[in-house]
Amino acid sequence: MYRSALLTAAICAVVALVPASSALAQGGSDSNPGVPAGQIEFTQSTVQVTGSNAVPRFERAKQYLTTHSSHTIATTIQTGKVRFEGVTSPRRELSWDGTTNDLTIRKGSNTPPYQSVAQEARTFAQGVAQGCWTASGDTVFEGRSATLYKLVAAASGPCRGDAQVGQAIVDKATGAILEREAGEADGSFKQVEVLELFGTLPLNPQTARLLHFHSHPGAKRVEAGAKKQARSHR
Repeated sequence: MYRSALLTAAICAVVALVPASSALAQGGSDSNPGVPAGQIEFTQSTVQVTGSNAVPRFERAKQYLTTHSSHTIATTIQTGKVRFEGVTSPRRELSWDGTTNDLTIRKGSNTPPYQSVAQEARTFAQGVAQGCWTASGDTVFEGRSATLYKLVAAASGPCRGDAQVGQAIVDKATGAILEREAGEADGSFKQVEVLELFGTLPLNPQTARLLHFHSHPGAKRVEAGAKKQARSHR
């Protein structure tokens, strides 16, 4: 089991059950701090990729993030199978690919390659201030008052990016991105992300177990940059 019944109960009791969406991966962090020391942020989000020029994907990701560490588990919604698991810490980074059963080991980093919900909100607000997104009206998302934004596509300048069309739904109360959509104007590629849950827990010996990497018997252990594979991970 991925976590004990006790940890699951703790999450249900403490995590704020707020629908929201993680932004498209934006590795690293901004100049402001991420998750405060002594806390662990829990997020649950879905991502769906469709289109004639896309590799179809529909997954649910659960992530546990602290000031210096992270643990991510991505599950294919249709099959319920784990496709990816990764942890980062100052000591090392581990990533397991469920399609190949490869376990890759890299040098660690003091800063997780993910943004917290608050960091994503600040990044988005900066984009609005730069004119990259324009408000197009008010809406209600899963019972929450929100603002609908439209993407201003640009090939250069601070708003440059790959997406030609897009929209975002942002919670009025927290600034969290409740849903984000981006893609090609002809519909050949479309990605929709929805943050289903987010909240924080106190970081203690019990909740720290949520950051633990799981065992993948028989996985091929690969040192990043190495030419040879080491013995299997146990």
